[in-house]
Order: sequence, then structure tokens, then C-alpha cells
Amino acid sequence: MKKRLTAFLIVFAMVLSLTACSDDSGVTSTHKNSGLDTSLARSTDMKVSSSGDLEIQRLSRTETKKMGASGTWTIFVYMCGSDLESESGLATMDLQEMIDSTQSDKIKFVVQTGGANAWDNDLVDDSLTQRFVIENQNMEQIEEADVTNMGSAETLAEFLDWGVSAYPAEKMGLVFWNHGGGSITGVCFDEQNESDSLSLLEVENALTSVYPKMTDAFEFIGFDACLMGTVETGNMLAPHARYMVASEELEPGYGWDYTAMGNFIGGNPAASGAELGKVVVDSFYDACVAIDSQNEATLSCIDLSKIDELVYAFNDVAREMYSATTKTEVLSNMVKGITSAENYGGNSKSEGYTNMVDLGSVLKNMTGNIAGTDQALAALADCVVYMKNGSDKADSHGLAIYYPLAIQGSEELSIFKDICVSPYYMSFVDKMAYGSDTNGDFGSYSDTDWFGENSLYWSGSYDEAGGSAYWSELDQEPTEVYNFSEDESSVSFSSAPAINANGMYGFTISADTLDYVDAVYCDVFLDAGDGETLIELGLDDNITADWNTGKFEDNFSGYWVSLPDGQPLATYIVEQGENYNIYTSPVMLNGVETNLRIKIDFAGDGNYTITIIGAWDGIDEVTGQSAKEITKLKKGDLITPMYYSYSMKTDEEGTYEGESYTFNNDPVIYEEPLAVGDYYYSFQIDDIFGSSLYTDFEIFSVDANGDIYFNQ
Repeated sequence: MKKRLTAFLIVFAMVLSLTACSDDSGVTSTHKNSGLDTSLARSTDMKVSSSGDLEIQRLSRTETKKMGASGTWTIFVYMCGSDLESESGLATMDLQEMIDSTQSDKIKFVVQTGGANAWDNDLVDDSLTQRFVIENQNMEQIEEADVTNMGSAETLAEFLDWGVSAYPAEKMGLVFWNHGGGSITGVCFDEQNESDSLSLLEVENALTSVYPKMTDAFEFIGFDACLMGTVETGNMLAPHARYMVASEELEPGYGWDYTAMGNFIGGNPAASGAELGKVVVDSFYDACVAIDSQNEATLSCIDLSKIDELVYAFNDVAREMYSATTKTEVLSNMVKGITSAENYGGNSKSEGYTNMVDLGSVLKNMTGNIAGTDQALAALADCVVYMKNGSDKADSHGLAIYYPLAIQGSEELSIFKDICVSPYYMSFVDKMAYGSDTNGDFGSYSDTDWFGENSLYWSGSYDEAGGSAYWSELDQEPTEVYNFSEDESSVSFSSAPAINANGMYGFTISADTLDYVDAVYCDVFLDAGDGETLIELGLDDNITADWNTGKFEDNFSGYWVSLPDGQPLATYIVEQGENYNIYTSPVMLNGVETNLRIKIDFAGDGNYTITIIGAWDGIDEVTGQSAKEITKLKKGDLITPMYYSYSMKTDEEGTYEGESYTFNNDPVIYEEPLAVGDYYYSFQIDDIFGSSLYTDFEIFSVDANGDIYFNQ
């Protein structure tokens, strides 16, 4: 690749000045708009009419006119290289695929590069923002300027303004190439600008600014990035493209196959975005199969002309959801349906939270409790032209939606209010967040923020102070990590947590609050031996639960998932499937912090297999950027277990590091008996409002015979 691009540079490079491409905003926060004036009219407006119905108004053309010669394609690629390029050279690999695929004169790729600290070829310069045209198997530099922020709406808008004017075609596509973080944190995280990213509102701003320069919509807009296959994304793009191609989950492997894309267009220049989308999905999935990463893969092609019907149908469901908040049993079943739905990108203590859940899975799980779900499911299926998903994502339906599995503060909700597809759903999410602050007491809740004359819904502002009055309370961290008092929770006990006559640790939830319980886990800690520090071994669902009576007891066997050298791994549940559980475990891999993804397959006969899937860096807690893929381990990799630790004196949280283990290339591991010593056991009780109650610790001991018993 280096030699080939160097040759192109010598023979074909034509350097011009790149005008008006600087970002003077000075805003680098991942969640802030920058550059364009976001007070400008949006391409979509949504509100509730006086009769309570949803009204959607979108930019539209009275007539469309093709912008280029018949049978021609231009695909614009907004390539924010980031660490995917600077550490792995993945952008360079895809540039080569584009070069190889342009044998036909019917297709060209127009690429803007930036956002990476280094590039793995001799043509792209990390100190510049550059524009290239790839056609006839040549890559030619067209323009360059000082480096700009690829996470700025202004930078994107100027690229599109220039591109559609200079390289129009009968059919045009736009691809965002980089990391994705889902509906809240967006796409294209620029590592040269503090990982600033394009929010969905910024993407909309940029597309709206170029709309008057176009006489036709993009044939497709795609995201070669993780987690961007969401209904919020599709709703934003609806005025601007016919189709969307995006993944609900992480993108394993090397992302899209641009050779397959270009070759297909070259042989089928009259193809539609739907036909091209099928090729993109199939070739992506085939590439995942080739590296054995297909189990967690998802990719969908969405017909954006069908988004309105989906949004209308979902809004009808959301109205019922909001009304159901007054009926505790229905609300409980509904929230359990959401929290048990297929979710994407981790959503655990160790890996962080994207709060992205599968829309179809949510609707399916609420069928029977909430009216209108069948119609919404049908509308969703009508939107999805084509999709593929792996066995570990079997309940995927093509589009995800935001739901705060873990509320992460006022800024997240403030962003969501401007992209949420339904005011009733916004009011539902807001009311549940309110419930997390009031332990489920909705008595003083007001929905005027979403339905009044001065509604904040779809307001286009990221003013964190502009949300509901209680939002600021969500930014306050609790002063204690464990032993929250019962009166600070929506849950109460008819039989308090205690050791019973059979030596089992358990409790019974009172009948009047059982509906508030979403899940119960056991939390196990190792005594570090200093009299005050506990080392957490993680959360598990291995308990005895009777959801009819509210009685829960430990079912602990004294075994824990461990490395072959006997060290227990700190494990946290990521996903509970029908015949499997997926866990994550914080580790150092070759000296770098990451997480092991671990899968337990249940055979149904009492046997099970535990396998290390690979390593995933998770969600950056500051920027919201998702790591691109789960990396397979290699023989000789050094795995060092990491654990969260807690001081019983100060409640301070820290980390504890185990011993390094050399991976022997066998991904199968086992549950091993815990070492002789004292351990602390607690229950974590999650309520339907997203809060957790922790029971008091009970100490159990493991003796030299491997027997375990609670100390009474």
C-alpha cells in the first residue's frame, strides 16, 4: 500500500488550497455542537398537536432532478482515521480497497481525511486536512489545508458543500468512517481534538446546510462505525437520503468491504441503494465469518421513506407506555421487557454504557401489556430492507433505540430531548428518570417540559440547565457505594436479609414492592487481608429466585470463573441469552487496560462450556466513544486480572491488580474452587427505575476441604 500510494502521489497529486475549512469554534467537548449555527431551522420538526397526535414536518423537494450523468455514482467518505488508523492502519486498508474496486468509470470515491495522529501510507498527512478522488484505480489528492476538527459540523458541511458541487453524480452516497457511540455520542471521534465527535444534531445541521445545493437526495447514507443503526439516526437522515446502512452492534473485523461495494456498482450502475445495501451487508458479514467474529455482528439496510410510519406507530405505543406509568404491575412488566431486550455495546459496570437497546426486541417483549406493539413491529419490519445478525444477537430487528439502562447524568438526557422520535417516549424516559430520584414516587411529576407551550422537546439546545429541574440531581454521585438503607429505595422487605436456619443467606421482598424489582444478583468479594479492603469478584445471577413469592436465596457453590492458573476473574453480566450468558472481565492485556468478553454456553443437560471470546476496550467514560471491535487473543498474550476494590472504612473505590498469566492459545477456561479464606457476600437488587439496593455483607468461609459456610 505504501509504495502504491507513493507512486500515486508522484504521478497524480495536484495540490490546491483548501478554502474555508478551519474550525474557529474552539469547542472540543464530545457532546457540544460546534461550527454551524444550531438555531437554524432543522430539516425535521416534531411536536404534539392540541389533539395529542404527533406531527412530523420535514424538508422536502417539490421535484427531484438527477445531479449527474446517467449511470454514475459518487460515494463521499468522511474518513476520520482516529486510533483505528494511527494504531492499526485500517483506514489505509480501506483506501486500498477503494482503489482496487474502481475499475469502472461509473464510480468514484471522494474522500476527506483527518482525525488521526498518524497514517500508515505516504499520501495522507496527519498535519493536514486533505481531499482525494479515487477513480480508475488511481488515488489523486485534490486539496489540502491546515488540520481541522473532524468532529465539527462545520468541517462536515464544507466537505459536503464542496463535494456535491465538484463531483455530482446520478446517485450519491455518504459514508461516515470511524468509531461510533450510538445516538447520544454520535460518530467520528477526532483523536487530534480531544475525541470530539459529530452528534446526530451536528450531522443534521451539516446535511441541512447542503440541502439547498442538491436537487436530489443521497441514495444512501452509511456508517462504517459501531452502534449507529438506531431509529434516532434514521429519523435524522430521513429528509436527506433514501436508505441508511448501519450496525446496531459493534462492527467486528475490518468494517465494510469497499472492494465488493465498488465492484458491484461498476457492474450494476443502475442499482438502487437497497440493492447496494444488500451487497454491503452480505460482504461485511462474510468478512466477519472469515475471522470468526460473526456471532456478535449486525448490519442493516433501512428504507428511510418508511421511517415516518414507524415513528407514528411507535409514538402510539409510547403514549400507552407513558399512561402505564400509573399502573405498577404493567409498568413493571414493561420495564422488565426493556431491560431484558437485546442491547448493544456492553452496558455493564466494567465496559460502560451505551444505553442502546433493540427496538423490535423491546416491542416484542411488551406485547400483551401495551397496545399497538404489533403495528409498530410491522412498521419496523417494513423499514428493514435487509439485515444480517449473528447468533449472539439473535433478537436483533435492525434498529436500536435509546433507553437509560444506567442514567449517566443530565447532559445525556439533554441531548436525547433533541433527537427523541416521540414526545411521549421522551416523557416516559423522563418520568422513569424522575422515579430514580424519588424511589418511584411520581406524585409531584409534571410533564409540562414536554407538552406545554414552552416545551423543551426537540428544542435544538444542549443547555444542560434547560432540562427538568431534577436533572441536576442525577449528576450527584452517591456518598456510599454499599449498604444503602432500605428507606432510600423503592424496594422493601417482608423478611429482611439474613442467614436462615439452613445456613442460607436470603430475604423476601414485600408484596407491595415486588413489582418494583427488575433483577437480583449476587455480589461476591474477597477479603484482601488488611482488615478494611474488599476485592470484588463480580456479579452473577446464580441465585435461587421465586418471583411469585418474592423469596430470594444464595445458590453459591464456591466456584468462580478463573484463568487456568487459578486466579478468579472479576466477571459482570453483559447479556443473558436463552442458552448462554456473556460476561465481561476487566484486565490488563499486554500492559493495556481492556476487558475480556467471556461466554458461557449451556448445553441443556447441566453441562456448560466457558470460552474467552476476545478483548474489548469498552466505552470511553469521558467521550462516549466505543471501541471498534472485539480482538481475538494470540498465543503469548499477557493477561493480568484487574479488580475493583472498596474500603470498608472510607467507602472509597480503587483497583487491585492480579498476577500476569501467559495465554496458551486455548480460549476455553473453567470455574475453579475459590481459595481457602473469608469472603463477603451481598445481594444487588435493581429496581425498575435504574437504581440499586445493596444488602448488608455476610461473611462466608472456604475451608481446606472446599466446603463453604456462612459465619453466623
